[in-house]
Amino acid sequence: MARMPLVALAILVTLADAANAQDFPEGSLPLTTEALSATVSGKVFSVKPAQGSTWRWQFNGNGVFYINIGSFSDTGKWSTKDSSLCTEARQIKFSCNEVRTHTGDLLLKRDSGEIVKLVVQ
Repeated sequence: MARMPLVALAILVTLADAANAQDFPEGSLPLTTEALSATVSGKVFSVKPAQGSTWRWQFNGNGVFYINIGSFSDTGKWSTKDSSLCTEARQIKFSCNEVRTHTGDLLLKRDSGEIVKLVVQ
């Protein structure tokens, strides 16, 4: 009987994550591996998620990235695959996130499903 509340909780968490998932805007376009790499390489972006602090995300041309979120910071390697930006850092686990363009904006789908805008600083 103790398992039923845990199963119910797991279902609620899954449904909450699904409710937070967003779709890219209609008309958004994927990038090629090469185009995405050229778009982020050597640039610093500001990202404002729906909740939490603004990110400062720097992508060096040598495949190293730096991220600062409030008092948190991390560094690691970045790469591109198809229309996804892949990162693996010391503290942040490996992840590949789909990126698309829409009306001149660069949009990234986070692991949570939230779509955020990458704004060049």
